[in-house]
Amino acid sequence: FGSLYERLSEILGNPLPTLESEGDVVEAELIRVTSVLDFVSHLKSLLNKNEVPSLGWSVDPTGSLSSLSVVMNAEMGEVIAVEASVLEDSAVLGILQQVVGADGIGFDTHHAKEFTRGLRKLGLEPEGLRVDTAIVAYLIDPSGGQYVLDDLLRKYCRSELMRADLAADGELDLGGGSEDLLLDVARDALAVHRLVPALLTVLKERSMFWLYDEVERPLISVLSRMEDVGVGVDVGELTRMRDHLVGEVRRLDVNSTKQLRVILFDELGLTPQKKTKTGYSTDAASLEKIRDQHEVVDLLLSYREVEKLRSTYGQGLLDVVDGDGRIRATFNQTVARTGRLSSEDPNLHNIPVRTALGREFRKAFVPKDGYELLVADYNQIELRVIAHLSNDPGLVHAFESGQDIHNATAASLFGVKPEDVNVEQRSRAKMVSYGLAYGMEAYGLGQRLGISTSEASEILEAYFLAFPSVRSFMDEIVEKTKESGYTETLFGRRRPIPELNSPNFRVRQAAERQAMNAPIQGLAADIFKIALVEIDHALSEMGAQSSLVLQVHDEVILEVHPEESREIQDLTVMSMGGAADLRVPLEVNIALGPTWAQAKG
Repeated sequence: FGSLYERLSEILGNPLPTLESEGDVVEAELIRVTSVLDFVSHLKSLLNKNEVPSLGWSVDPTGSLSSLSVVMNAEMGEVIAVEASVLEDSAVLGILQQVVGADGIGFDTHHAKEFTRGLRKLGLEPEGLRVDTAIVAYLIDPSGGQYVLDDLLRKYCRSELMRADLAADGELDLGGGSEDLLLDVARDALAVHRLVPALLTVLKERSMFWLYDEVERPLISVLSRMEDVGVGVDVGELTRMRDHLVGEVRRLDVNSTKQLRVILFDELGLTPQKKTKTGYSTDAASLEKIRDQHEVVDLLLSYREVEKLRSTYGQGLLDVVDGDGRIRATFNQTVARTGRLSSEDPNLHNIPVRTALGREFRKAFVPKDGYELLVADYNQIELRVIAHLSNDPGLVHAFESGQDIHNATAASLFGVKPEDVNVEQRSRAKMVSYGLAYGMEAYGLGQRLGISTSEASEILEAYFLAFPSVRSFMDEIVEKTKESGYTETLFGRRRPIPELNSPNFRVRQAAERQAMNAPIQGLAADIFKIALVEIDHALSEMGAQSSLVLQVHDEVILEVHPEESREIQDLTVMSMGGAADLRVPLEVNIALGPTWAQAKG
């Protein structure tokens, strides 16, 4: 883009300002503090001002704070910074709690979750967060990528953040030390100070402040504590499963990659499905279509399943178990564009559930001694959201009357009495309903059901005939999004979809599916996040020994003390069921067990 800007400037006769003159460089006047008394004195003066400070920080590989910086005088660029040795002093911790605590003056920072975990390791209760610039930036533009502080500063403040590892001429400076690190965290703090008003202005202009302040901001603390607590695993059970999968991989090893195409398509004469640059495809989708043509295909698919399970979960989960027998995944608020949460290191959201072998892994997730696991999830939340948003009489009535929604859908879809619906019809109705939540069209539905596109199209037409308001809702959403450029949930979450106006048909078609999907997935995400915050608040209010340990899609898992079991069940159902006031009831499934698998049944 820099070179394009220069070429454009030449074409126009150099009327454009140079890029260097567009903004300024954020440079901090670093005041390195090594004395505990000096740092305490600075923090006291900060408390006396009663101004919310902007903080920069760094952590070591264990997640412990290695440095902290605080903006003292933004106009002069003065920032104080200290290393870990000063932070560990009891006098410093006492006054720092007055800054970062719920009853203190509060603080602003970037990526607060990791920072609050570091503060908690020092014995502090950092519940005074005001603005997390990464989360606010994500709400403003959920397609923004990594939300790097330097990038945000350029985008919203026309400023550059000069890093310690870059010399003035742009060459790498490899001689950095602790002074460089302190200068970096000082610049971070100053960058946060500049970003906060710019980001909050945009957030409020778009009427999204409530969503940030009441949902996303408190959720940071909820996820932070969940990461601290972790979830218990039975290492013996995981090891047994890993060893079983290793044996299965050896038994089924038919995955000779180079010869596979020759064996399947030349020697065995199976029907190729699609061609890639290197030859006929042997991906899972292609093999599924020819599964019934030869038993080797079944073996190959089974091999791939067990090998993925072995590497990703059998061995992968064992590799990340901490010394106390718990796994601590990272939960992300700024990854999914729809507002959904995700997890990594490890990705517990992808624990397989579609196959019996995959579901076995849930047996390895256990509570600590003397506790049990409570698993709660929403019953068909996406379909309830569709019923609410479309206000379709048929769907609303089915949910209000407590009918089996898939059975009721099948009856309407295939023109039979509810009691005459067979298993295949119910299964197809279920596929259609959930497919619509993701903007699925006839081709995708046909692929899922293993039928022709024309037959799938007839099923979709029958669905929209039975529930006409659903089609109207989806058509309207696409048109509104074309006009405004974004979708918006009931709680104000926006998702820009500029591709709707693309001249490329395929790009435009994919964007239409996203436009249909975003309000449904976004509202479901909002509801679930509100429920998580409510559950956490209720646990805190009762001073519970029980705690939230895991979140997977629409499912929440708590580690429950038996004496609190009844109360925890009630507050969980109440928090989740009351998270939003929809036209149809939010139904919550709840179960207890000694493992995740047994609780799920």
